[in-house]
Amino acid sequence: MSKIPKAFAKYYKSKPVGDFTKLYPQLTAPSFHIWGKEWNSGYRMDWFCVTEPFLMINDPHTHDFDQFLAFQNADATHVNDFDAEVWLYLGEKGKQEKLVITESSFVHVPAGMVHTPLEFRIIRKPIVFMDIALTSQYVRKPEDKTKPIMTEGERH
Repeated sequence: MSKIPKAFAKYYKSKPVGDFTKLYPQLTAPSFHIWGKEWNSGYRMDWFCVTEPFLMINDPHTHDFDQFLAFQNADATHVNDFDAEVWLYLGEKGKQEKLVITESSFVHVPAGMVHTPLEFRIIRKPIVFMDIALTSQYVRKPEDKTKPIMTEGERH
């Protein structure tokens, strides 16, 4: 057990593990989460270990905040030994461009940019996917304005 001085306990969270299997049954490995709203911060991060192919998000959407998506080998001693293929679409419907990710990388999704689908197409070795958002409250706005907005509570 860690020893945290009482004066700094509010800045520490042990075992930030979440269960995303209800939303993504293919995520069988533990995942970690830092949600800024817990610390009154404009930052959040979800960390997923992906062990098998699956479509994570299908509906193109936007956010009012910048987002960074990170992809790397799950073995922290060999982060650049990336043996997977991930498809990420950027841009509005009809003008989308497909990124085919086959190496450890970051993707910056500026506020307002339409993005997804996000599909983990080929997973030969487990990878880590980090969703880093510069916000304390995750809200997904659909590209199609007739669909409802997805909020953090629905996501998690």
